[in-house]
Amino acid sequence: MSAGAVEQVKRASGLPALPRASALVRAGLEAQAGRAPLWWPVGLAAGIGCYFALPQEPVPALSLGLAAIGLALAAFRRVVPVLFLLAALALGFGFAAIRSQMVATPFLAASTGEVAVTGEVVEVRRAAARRLAIVVEPSSIEGIAAESLPKRIRLTAMARGDRPKPGMVLAFRARLQPLPAPVMPGGYDYGRALWFEGVGATGRVTSDITVVGDEPNLVQRIAGALADLRHLMGLRIHAALEEPYASFAEALITGERSTIPPEINRSLLVSGLFHILSISGLHMWLVAGGVFWAVRAALALWPALALRWPIRSWAAAAGLAAGLFYMLLADSGVATLRSFIMIAVVFFAMMMERPALSTRNLAIAALLVLALEPEAAVTASFQMSFLAVLGLVAFYEAWSRRSAQPVQVPPPRHWSLRLARWGLSALAVSLLTSLIAGAASSVPAAYHFGRLSPYGVLANGLAIPVVGVIVMPAALLSAVLMPFGLEALPLAVMAQGLRAVTVISDAIAALPGADAVAPQPALGAIVLMAGGVISLSILAGPLRWAGLLPLALGGALALQPQPMPDILVDRMATNVAIRDGAGLLVPASPRRARFSVEKWLAANGEEVSLAQSARRPGWRCAGQRCEAQVKSRRVVYLSGAEGRPVDCAGIDILIADFPLRGQCRKVPLRLDRFDVWRSGAQAVFIEADGLRVETARGNQGARPWVVSPQPRNSTAGARPRDDTSH
Repeated sequence: MSAGAVEQVKRASGLPALPRASALVRAGLEAQAGRAPLWWPVGLAAGIGCYFALPQEPVPALSLGLAAIGLALAAFRRVVPVLFLLAALALGFGFAAIRSQMVATPFLAASTGEVAVTGEVVEVRRAAARRLAIVVEPSSIEGIAAESLPKRIRLTAMARGDRPKPGMVLAFRARLQPLPAPVMPGGYDYGRALWFEGVGATGRVTSDITVVGDEPNLVQRIAGALADLRHLMGLRIHAALEEPYASFAEALITGERSTIPPEINRSLLVSGLFHILSISGLHMWLVAGGVFWAVRAALALWPALALRWPIRSWAAAAGLAAGLFYMLLADSGVATLRSFIMIAVVFFAMMMERPALSTRNLAIAALLVLALEPEAAVTASFQMSFLAVLGLVAFYEAWSRRSAQPVQVPPPRHWSLRLARWGLSALAVSLLTSLIAGAASSVPAAYHFGRLSPYGVLANGLAIPVVGVIVMPAALLSAVLMPFGLEALPLAVMAQGLRAVTVISDAIAALPGADAVAPQPALGAIVLMAGGVISLSILAGPLRWAGLLPLALGGALALQPQPMPDILVDRMATNVAIRDGAGLLVPASPRRARFSVEKWLAANGEEVSLAQSARRPGWRCAGQRCEAQVKSRRVVYLSGAEGRPVDCAGIDILIADFPLRGQCRKVPLRLDRFDVWRSGAQAVFIEADGLRVETARGNQGARPWVVSPQPRNSTAGARPRDDTSH
């Protein structure tokens, strides 16, 4: 708070109630001087969110007009500060709409069967131990006209022989599918995420792959060299360490996570330590920060050099270079890129002799990310990392001001007491930072994943020091020594650190209630809570405590039960789940549509498998017919009974995984294979005044990435949706 604002608060203490309140408000507003730019990324993200919330695509003139209005309003920010936020909202909306047009691609509107495909490799990842994920820019697809070819297609293939490299032109046969729809109305839109990557179809390679050309450009040669380096480093790691620590170490060094055993993934997920596997902010800071510290310490050994030259700036440049190489090596996608942008802003500030850790630098990093990829604003990784870092930086700034005049405490005389105090201080700092970052990031995590991780603060407080002091320094040293064949010792040290992390994770995951999930809260509650966290972190002076109001209100709304569907139908009608009297889901089949049903269970706050949930009472199945009673309505699900007559008597809701055609027309609600083909997954609500049905595609709206399905025998290709006429 500025000196003027402090003086106003002092003068206001002796005034009557109304003038005192007015003076305090003026003092609070004065304390915000110079902090308006910190709200720019918040406004930008809010505008982007408004774009994605629309039920149909806006006309291009509106998007361009809002972007222009945003730029115009920004020019008046010094005259009317509130226009600054309005400008950000308008720009965010315009940026998102323009970005959508930039990435627009033709997409498949129907499955193709097995077709011949030729295309150039863009990216290759290992999806599992024996399966690859390949992104291809197709030059030809059998049966699809050239103008209807997607920009990219994403395929899975068995890992046989040499691994394809970026720039190779491949020929193969594959079964292609349209972009996937959400598994339930309002669920995560996988198709939208792929659309913004330029992908217009998915599929599976069904034949051997033939290389018909290999003339990569410079960028592709670099990508291929990095892929070879990643593979070679993985071989060296597995040669030096035993499982599961070899796969664990490989994930942290090269970003390759496909071979990590399921039990370790599960343990880390339940304990709240799963983020350790994702190369993002934590790993970037440890690697780049470690190089910065080592270079600066080495340069400081020469006093003449340290006193005459800006060694801090040199060390920052070295840390920045290390972070860039780590990002390229790990190749972990947008989360790693966002983390690198953040450390790049911080190290650049160091090189310019400016404060490094500040909310202003975080705002700059967020602006860069949102300007390059507006769609990141609605992703879990951006929201969680932004709020976590914002909370930590805000606490650091507040603590720095508070400790400007520290109280001198004499150190203990005995070395053992000094060591114990240092250890307790390190543990306290680790627990405190874990609490702040975990509390801030848990808001979007509750909405996207529904996992509570009640002991996450304890798990991170115990494990992160091990990762920071043992695991990542040893990983960095092993990577440096690997060209000389000396990586065995640091890898062994790293394995011991990973063993300790695994022990901590397993112990925390075994605690009562550790495996806790919760139903997905309302979006409005999450927006309020996020607004509260942001206000507490960005506002200055006593006014920041106003952020507690939306935080508390959002928390109260999140605890309110949300209307949940009584029946859920898979997007291919291959499984159906009903809600029993206790609010638990009961699927009809214990084996079919596993992915969809597990997502339903997670959204309902249930941590059980498909087979376990299917054993609950609710369905009565005989052959290909299953019956249930839901809120006094008789529900029948037919599976694989196409062509057979259906006994329609007394049925209120009939669901079939085949076309019913003209059968059972008098049944109040019929859902068959044609219905889910047209509209995607279905949710049925049994209400006092009748039956209400929501569909996945209806919830998506008329947007460019939403597939309008077509029969396979008509055409498999489709242009991006043009909804400007609406």
